[in-house]
Amino acid sequence: MSQSDQDFAFGTFADLDFYKIINSRLLDIAEISEQRQIVDLGCGDGGVTKLILDRLQAARQSCIYAIDHSAAAIKEAVANIGDRKEAAVKFIQGDAANLREKLTTNVDAVVYCNSIHYVPDKEKLLNQIKGALKPGGILAFNSSFYEGGQPEESLDFYRKWMMKSIRILRREYGMMPRREDKVESRKQLTPDDYKDLVEAQGFKVKLTEIMKVQVPLAGWVEISGFRDFIEGTLPGVPLKEASAALQKGAKLTYEDMGIQFVNRNWMSVVAHRTS
Repeated sequence: MSQSDQDFAFGTFADLDFYKIINSRLLDIAEISEQRQIVDLGCGDGGVTKLILDRLQAARQSCIYAIDHSAAAIKEAVANIGDRKEAAVKFIQGDAANLREKLTTNVDAVVYCNSIHYVPDKEKLLNQIKGALKPGGILAFNSSFYEGGQPEESLDFYRKWMMKSIRILRREYGMMPRREDKVESRKQLTPDDYKDLVEAQGFKVKLTEIMKVQVPLAGWVEISGFRDFIEGTLPGVPLKEASAALQKGAKLTYEDMGIQFVNRNWMSVVAHRTS
């Protein structure tokens, strides 16, 4: 992994306990345990792959396809999974939007954790997932970047955090974000929008669950070191300076407000391929 990739990767955030609980909940409500062939799409450093492995009831007859666009992430996932032999894990480098090309067989489930909001062409993505699934196969995804992810009682934190971060950016680095560079992750859909989108592509939504999560300071500090979050929050600013401003801003905001956590709503969606 290059220094640049390592500096702005998702791994340290993915290792936080509260985040593991969120993804464990998605796997539980999607009943990911009895399937034989499962895709962990956007596997990152393999954290969700491990959670899937822990749940498999017929592990020796199962295969997990851990897929990520980043060669560095795949390398890290291989190292993190180690020599666990309870199920086959096949690591594949590839984009989510070209999922069908990367698989040689149809699978029972596709799990996609905290990434769908970054995909510009969600219709194409869902068509790819549908083509990869067997009829009746499960699609399970989650996100906190949707319209409604910020509960009313937390809006004051977000406003103060962004104000402090921008002031730090201007004062210490002489920089300002460029809103015209706004990225896809900031263009948020509602839960109903996601339901309509998924069902229009040949799925039936089984359930949509909103989970209120208490995010500690470490959550905001670590996510502020992740490339996609940085680019979505302070667009047009170099990653190093933007990350430093966001992290310092988060710490100052927690200190000034005298808080231990900030509430965040996480949306989980479970759907089935209908044909």
